[in-house]
Amino acid sequence: MTPLAPFLIAMALGQTDPYVRSRVDAGDTRTQCLFWTTPRVVWNQSTFGNPDTQGETEFDAIRASFQSWQDIFARCGNLTLEEGPRVNERQVGYRRQGTNTNLVLFRTRDCNEVVPASEACWAEDTCANEFDCWDDDDNTIAITLTTYDERSGIIYDSDISFNAARFSFTTANGQTCFPPVTTNCVATDVQNTATHEVGHLIGLDHTRAPGSTMNPSAPPGEVSKRIVDSGSRDFVCDAYPKGQASQACLHPVTGVELGPKAGGCSAAGPGGALSLVGVWALWWLRRSRREEAAR
Repeated sequence: MTPLAPFLIAMALGQTDPYVRSRVDAGDTRTQCLFWTTPRVVWNQSTFGNPDTQGETEFDAIRASFQSWQDIFARCGNLTLEEGPRVNERQVGYRRQGTNTNLVLFRTRDCNEVVPASEACWAEDTCANEFDCWDDDDNTIAITLTTYDERSGIIYDSDISFNAARFSFTTANGQTCFPPVTTNCVATDVQNTATHEVGHLIGLDHTRAPGSTMNPSAPPGEVSKRIVDSGSRDFVCDAYPKGQASQACLHPVTGVELGPKAGGCSAAGPGGALSLVGVWALWWLRRSRREEAAR
C-alpha cells in the first residue's frame, strides 16, 4: 500500500462522520484543526442587507442562525457568539493593521457583469472588495473566509458573503418556489444557508452524514439545516468544552505566520451538492480555502 493510500482511505471514511473539523490543509488529518481561542466572537451584519428580501427579515434570519449555535455553546461550550451593531463595512478578509470585523453581507452584483476584464483585480483576487461584487462561481450561494494561524490553527477573523447576485433568498416558510419568487415560499433560505455557514465560521467542514447541518447537499426549498443536528452539536461540546480550553487536533504550536482559509457554500438545484475548492494567495504565507455548495 502506498503512503498516500491510508490518507485517502481516512478521507473516505470521514465523509460520513457525524462532524468533520476544518483543517489547515482541507481534509488532511495530519494538519491542525481550525478553532477559536477567544472566549467571545463578535459578529456584525452589513447595514445594506439584501434589498430583494421582503422587509428586513434577512437580518432576523441570520440572527436566528447564530442563535442556534449560541444555544449549544451556552449549554456545553466555552465560546460566546455575540452580535455587534450593523456596520457599513463591505470588505471581507483579514487586515494586518486596523480593526477586523467578522462580517456578514450580501453581494448583489456579479463581478463578471460589472468589472472590465482588463482590471488588475482579477489577477489579484480582489475584485469582490474593490467593486463590491460576487467574484466566485455562479453556482456558489455563500463563502466563509476565515483567517487563521497556519501553525496552530487558531482563528483570528471570519466573514460570510452571500451570492445575492445569482440566488433568490427568502426567509418565509412554505412550498418550494423558483423565480419569480412570490410570498410565503422558499427558494434559497437565508437561515438554512447561514446556519451552515456559521458552522464553517466556528471550525466545521463538510460531512456526508445524512441530516447534518454541514452536509453539502442543498436543494432549493431546503430549511432542514435551520436546526443544528446532533453530530454538529457534539462538535461544539468536544472542540469547545465548557470550563476548559478550546481543543486542538494536534499538539499546539504557536507562530506568527497567518493563513486565511476561505470556506463557503452554495445552494444547489435538485440533486445538487456542495463542493470544496482550494485557492491559494492573499498574503505571503497565508492561504485561502473555499467550502462551497454547488448546483
